[in-house]
Amino acid sequence: MKKVIFALAAVVALAACSQEDVIVADKGAAIGFDTFVENSTRSVYDPSFTNDENKMFSDFAVFGYVEGAVLLDGVRVAKENLAEDQTKTGWEYEGTQYWIAGANYNFNAVAPKTNGGWTKVDDGTNKDATKLNFTNNGTTDLLYACATQQGAVSGNPMVQFDFRHVLSKVKFSFVNNYNATNAKIAVRDIEIKNAYMSATATLNADTNWSNQAGTLVIDFDDATDDEATTEVKESDAVKYAYGAIYESKNERLMIPGTAPEVTYTAKNAEGVSTTVTENAYKVTFNVDLYVGETLVKTYAHAAYAKFIPAPGTCYDIKTIINASNIDPEHSQEPIEFTVNALPGWGEYKNVDTTVSENTENN
Repeated sequence: MKKVIFALAAVVALAACSQEDVIVADKGAAIGFDTFVENSTRSVYDPSFTNDENKMFSDFAVFGYVEGAVLLDGVRVAKENLAEDQTKTGWEYEGTQYWIAGANYNFNAVAPKTNGGWTKVDDGTNKDATKLNFTNNGTTDLLYACATQQGAVSGNPMVQFDFRHVLSKVKFSFVNNYNATNAKIAVRDIEIKNAYMSATATLNADTNWSNQAGTLVIDFDDATDDEATTEVKESDAVKYAYGAIYESKNERLMIPGTAPEVTYTAKNAEGVSTTVTENAYKVTFNVDLYVGETLVKTYAHAAYAKFIPAPGTCYDIKTIINASNIDPEHSQEPIEFTVNALPGWGEYKNVDTTVSENTENN
């Protein structure tokens, strides 16, 4: 999986995740399947499927072809019966197929099959691609794998599916750069308002998304210190401190593609308002400003993230909160003090008085 960090409009970094291949030999002539999904571990909620036992999908669909003829048309492959039958060694499916020596096989797999939000498009798509209509909910991963293999007389290995993520994954990070003494901030209610709800995916060696439509509001919850990237750590009772970076409680999944067109009013550096029309994802969140433990003000933000989510790529939308932008309407000015010159003392005045001597006994 690729990882991207960007600050609402600018891409900052791109790195690739590593993966290891897992090959398991089959003991018979029946066609069998094994799977691998790249792993990632996070302390915030991650909706991705991984190879971790608690994060693995429970089933997937296989479309199989032998010499171009349809062999398996979306058959369900699952592990649900393995606990009851210890003689089984891998993923199971009904209607067992067998290897034909010398025959060439193509296999395509989509996970999950149950409640995956997808249906296959029957438009003559052949063995080289699988075309799906997909409905996103932000929390269900979608994976695809393909494999080719030639049948042998014996010793056929299981078909190895190295699944890849075909959606985009997004999280938010907030840098607290509001450095007023005794002030703290908290970021709440982070949402993308105009994500796509549905699209068509053509899955083969590459992934192509088209026909993006509908509107899905994606909820990322609040920013939390579970994944603070500085040494500053605050308890749940204290809002996060100056200099720390905090992340949205949730990561969410998006359909890749150019963002919808939006029109909004923006102010330039001189404060002049202009109407802007562009392709961008609308992001909203609230920032609470505390002085001590007292909530003084809540600021509602609407920003526009200009990026194009790519398949199998995760994005970190990073925002720096400081005095110039905590209030979306006005830049805060520092409180300063000045002192006018004191009025002159004037001339000394002579005063006649009598000073009495102390006559008490010492």
